[in-house]
Order: sequence, then structure tokens, then C-alpha cells
Amino acid sequence: MEKKTAVDRDFLKEVREISRLVNSTLDLEKILNLIVEKIPAVLPCKACTIRLLDPSRQHLELVAASANLSEEYLARGSIVKEGHLHTVLKGEPVIIYDATSDPLIDFQDQAKKEGVKSILAVPIKVNHKIIGVLRLLTDQHHDFSQDEINFAMTVAEEGGGAIKNAQNYQKINLLFRQNEEHERFLQSIIDSIPLQLVVVDRNQRIVLANRSFLQKYNIKEKDSLGRLFKDFTPAELQNEAVDGQQPDPDNMPQTVWWCQQTYGGKWLEMTDSPLYGQDGRLEYTIRIIRDVMAQHLLSGEQMERGKLQGVIEMAGTVAHELNSPLFAALGTAQLLREELSDSDERVEELDLIIRNIQKVGKLTKKMASITRYKTKPYVGNIKLVDIDQATS
Repeated sequence: MEKKTAVDRDFLKEVREISRLVNSTLDLEKILNLIVEKIPAVLPCKACTIRLLDPSRQHLELVAASANLSEEYLARGSIVKEGHLHTVLKGEPVIIYDATSDPLIDFQDQAKKEGVKSILAVPIKVNHKIIGVLRLLTDQHHDFSQDEINFAMTVAEEGGGAIKNAQNYQKINLLFRQNEEHERFLQSIIDSIPLQLVVVDRNQRIVLANRSFLQKYNIKEKDSLGRLFKDFTPAELQNEAVDGQQPDPDNMPQTVWWCQQTYGGKWLEMTDSPLYGQDGRLEYTIRIIRDVMAQHLLSGEQMERGKLQGVIEMAGTVAHELNSPLFAALGTAQLLREELSDSDERVEELDLIIRNIQKVGKLTKKMASITRYKTKPYVGNIKLVDIDQATS
């Protein structure tokens, strides 16, 4: 076996050290700066630059550069059309011996003014996919050796993996923030509704409650979630059978009105709007509760139904407003999921994000479908929404 030279051993040592450093953090800026700072300390070059590829715009964006390069040189313009980059973006390294005269370089005068003599450009790869270009700049004419080229290629590949991990980490954090922002926005809208509003699952467990409901029963949100609706409400709101009949949860009309008189002489009205899954089974119910005693005495049921319709229409408007950012977040999450291998430890977190976004999307879509209605007679004095006669 051929004995390695001292230079070989130094290169291997430096590669391991750079690899250790860039893979020890998920801070993208720190990773980029480590690469452009470490390479000039190993190879005979004065500086490095890193440009990452934006495939949608076919643009190479400068994301990191050694501190000793001037702002004027870095701002000289786009280099995406320079001849040598076509070769680099195909996966091959390119050596420019004289950057001040080589036709493969567009900004020769700027290179001369900056003191750049030779350039080594290598691709930054992740799983054979090129995501950017690493360029090494010398202040003396230099014919890079094969060992030096191999070192630069290896560092670029190690750095590429670390860069991609950091980018994915940023995207996941962004998705978490977007998801939290959407939830806060939805909660703020629901809290602005003066009526009591809760969302329960098919087992009548609370999954969402607005401020009016929580204040009415003097409970905190964290104490209500997952609990049975009947645990917090009076007996007259337990959704018992009306006139001896109870709608089938999987075949409920679009909206069910429960008008009841409390034992204290007050009239309460509860509206259940069922939300169904793709399998046709009930998933959630949007429930609105209010005391209608004063309105019942003053203007009767018809006026109050008109006011409640406005509340439901507002819920539909909110649902429409939420759909665009939800779809954008879902699309970003799904694209990011496709980039990760099944063995990646972030897959489980990303799948959870996607499921949560889809769940909120289903809820808003179904809320939008109940914004208008026309009533029809039901059992006793109960009226139901006639979806077939609904108008737009």
C-alpha cells in the first residue's frame, strides 16, 4: 500500500475537522461562514465565496464570502452567465488560471482591481443534486493540484449536506410558526364572537372553545380540551333527544337547532353544525349556544335566526380567508417532506405538521359550506336547514 504524504494527511485531517464543525450546528449562517473561513487556511487562496442556486429563477445568490473581499467586487453583478459555471453546474470542477484574461470570466477588470489571479470553482452537491457553487480565489497565479481539487470538492460536498440540513431546519421552524400563527388567528376570530362557541368531536369531546364559553363556565382552555361537553354545561344543554327522537350523528341535517327552556325560566338556543370526513362519518360539530330569553320575548324566533345566520356567515368568511395561507403552508410542508428520506428523524415531525394543517383545512372548508340556509319543519317545533334550497 502506497504511503500517504504529509500533505495528504493534513488534507484528511482538515476535511474531518471542517466536517465536524459544519455538522455540529443547524445555524445556516454559521455553517456558510465556517466554510469560507476554513478553506483559505488550508489551501493557497486568499478568499472563498459561496453562491446557492435558486432553480425557479435560475439565479446564483451570493450567501457567504471571506471577510477580505471588497463590497465593490462582491456587488459586481450576476455571474450566472459566465462560461465556466455551465460546467460547474453539471458537476465538474473548473480551474481559471488567469481571471483577468480568461474568456470564461465576464468581470475581468473587477478581478484585476481586486487582485484575483486564479479561480477554482467546484459544485456544492447534496445526494448528487447541485445546490450551489463554491469558488476559491487566489492572489497569485496558481495551478491547483488534483489533491487540492479533491479537497475542495470534498469540503463542498460535506458543506452541502450541512447547508441542506440547516435549510430544512429553517423551513420546519417556519412551518411551525405559520401553523401557530394560523391557530392564533383562528382563535382570535372565534374569541371575537360574543356567543358561546365550541367545537366537539364525534364523541362530544371539546377540541376548541371560545372565550365566551370559557368565561361562562369559569374554566381555562387547557382544562376544557379533551373533556366531555356535558362536564361543563347544564343538563338542559346535554343534547338529549327532542320529542323522543335524536338525529343519527352520521346522517344529521346540515344544521340542527335545539331550542329549549331552562328550569330557571330562560330560553337557551343551541345550534349544531356537523362537519363530515371523506368517509361520510361525523368528525366534528360546531356548536353555538346563547340565551335567547330577551330576544324571544321582544322579537321572536325569526329575528334571532337572522342574527345567528350572520354569525355563521362570518364563520364562513373566516374559513375562506384562512384557506389561502393554509394551502401555502401545506404545499411547502409537502414539498419539504418529499426532499427527506423516510429514515430522516425530522420526517415524523413534518408528517405531524402536515396532518395538523390538513385537519384545520378540513375544518375551515366545511365551515364555509354552512354559511347560508333555508329552514324546513322538523319534529315538533324544531326547524332544520334545507340544504337543497340554500341560496348563494
